[in-house]
Formats: sequence, C-alpha cells, structure tokens
Amino acid sequence: MAAVLAILFSVLGMILSLGVLVAITLPFAGVLIRFRANYTPKTGALRLDGEDGMGSHASPDTSLSYFGMMARVYRIEGWTGLYKGLMPSIISGLVASVIVIPLTLVLALRVKVGPHGRVDFPDRTSADMWVLTGALSIIPALLLVPFTIVTNRAITTPHKLAAFDARAALRVLLSPSERAQPLRLYLAPGVALASVLEVLITLALSLLCTAVAPRVPLGAALGGGVPLFLLTVALLTPLQVLAARLTLQRRGPAPDATDALDATPTYAEEVVEFRTEAEPYTGLLDCGRKIVAEEGWGVLTRAWWLTALTVLLTLPALLSPGDTLPPSFF
Repeated sequence: MAAVLAILFSVLGMILSLGVLVAITLPFAGVLIRFRANYTPKTGALRLDGEDGMGSHASPDTSLSYFGMMARVYRIEGWTGLYKGLMPSIISGLVASVIVIPLTLVLALRVKVGPHGRVDFPDRTSADMWVLTGALSIIPALLLVPFTIVTNRAITTPHKLAAFDARAALRVLLSPSERAQPLRLYLAPGVALASVLEVLITLALSLLCTAVAPRVPLGAALGGGVPLFLLTVALLTPLQVLAARLTLQRRGPAPDATDALDATPTYAEEVVEFRTEAEPYTGLLDCGRKIVAEEGWGVLTRAWWLTALTVLLTLPALLSPGDTLPPSFF
C-alpha cells in the first residue's frame, strides 16, 4: 500500500511540475513558433494564401521582432492567445514522460550505491552510455512528431479552439486524410528528420564537451568552446525555423467549409501570415531553398539569440565532472 501511495504521489508531482513548466514557458514558446513561421515574402515572391494579387493583403511587416510578435499576439488574441496549444503541450509532456520512464529505469540499473550512501554513476564517455543517451533523446523526439505538429498548428491557427473539444479542434488542425490516417503525420516532409538532426547536434556538443573539456586547461577549453558554441547555434537556429514551417504544412487537401470550419469562431485578424499550400515544401532542403529565395537569408536566423541562450544554459551541465549524468537525461 505504501508503495502504491508513493507511486501515486510521484505521478501527481510529475503532473504538477509539468503543468507549472508549461504555464511558464508556453507563452514564450508560442510566440517563438509564430515568429519563425510568419511568412514575409519579398516583393514579387510567391503569393500568400487568400491573396488575389491586387494588394488585398497588407504587405507583411518584415521588421517584426520577437517581442513585436508577442505584442501582436496579445493585441489580437489577448492572454488566451498566449496560451494557445496548452492542452496538446500538456498531453505531449505526459506522453514523453511515459516514454522516458522505461529508459530511465534501464539507466537506474547501472547506478551503484556504495558505502555511506555514495552514488556512483556510470562513465559518461562509455559507448553504451551514449547509446542510452541517444535512445533517451531520439526515441521521444520521433514518437512525439504528431504532437509537435498538432501543437504548432494549434498555436498558429486563427480559429478559437475549445480546450476540451478535441474532435472539433482536430477537424480544424488536420486535413481529412491526416484524420483518416494519423500515422501520415510521421511522413510530414522533413519534420522527423529535423527532430533527429536537432537531437544529434545537441548530442555531438555534449560528447565533445564531455570528452575534451576535462582533459584540457580551462582557458583552452573556453577558447575552443566559443567557436563550438557559435557553430551549434548556427546549425540549430535554421533547423528550428525549417521545422516550424514544415509542421504547419498539411498533407492532403486542407479542411473546407463542409468540414465544420465555418462553425468554429475566428479572431478578427490573423497573427501569422501563411505561405500558400499550392506549392508546398517537399523537405528540409527545399524548405530552406524556398525561404531564401522568397524571403531572404535573415529568416533562417530568427530568434537566434533564444537558441543561443538555450545552448548557453545547457553548457554548465555539459562541462560538469564525469560523475554526473548527461544533460539529456534531465
């Protein structure tokens, strides 16, 4: 009975912690998705959805910053808009926890408790530890691809979705073919690949820091770490921009008026401009090429400073002594 209560309290604590984390981070993450997904074509580029070619659409504001996007979201959608995507974010967090727990138990079997309660963790640089680290990072990322797609679409949609009406929400967010075959979301061009590449880049940074940093003087480690840090940010930022664009691209025909969209209320103004789905991105490289051609190189660097801040906050864990767990486990 005591064991059951302990498990229940642990699960409750996990849910509460997840709720607090989502409540704090979702407004910033939601603005980031909108900022990176916002389509701002150069003069003469591909038309936006709904544009008639005669100026019916106002020219997109290419100078809109991250905080400008945040102010725009609040002006048009209010606090509710800042918390769009709340339910899929919570559900994906719970699913991720369920996926990670078995892998964490495998890791726990390798932890040894010595005399006086000393806890000895396995060698971080061993091959099997890196296999476990990779599995703990890549498997959840792949399995959560549909949740990422639904969450990003829920954040960017101009429709007002009810939190507890999943059927109506999915009719808005997914195409008829995606609803009929949900596994098609795994085949969304470039999304799964972007998730894996992001994990691999982070793991490579962790491996280099773990293997090299303890073996060289602090000055040399810091001197070599700066270019590595900049390279990581330079690789991750465009990848995250591409992923944000690709998750919003439906497979199959978009929902139409007969699909109950007319019954779903919308905001008076759209926060995000969307690229036409008449000529969809076919993959990561195609997405990058079309963004550069239609919008310019600068779009691929949107909110680079947020990516840099995330990597910077991760560095202390990466540079910690070898008797701690890789940061991917937390």
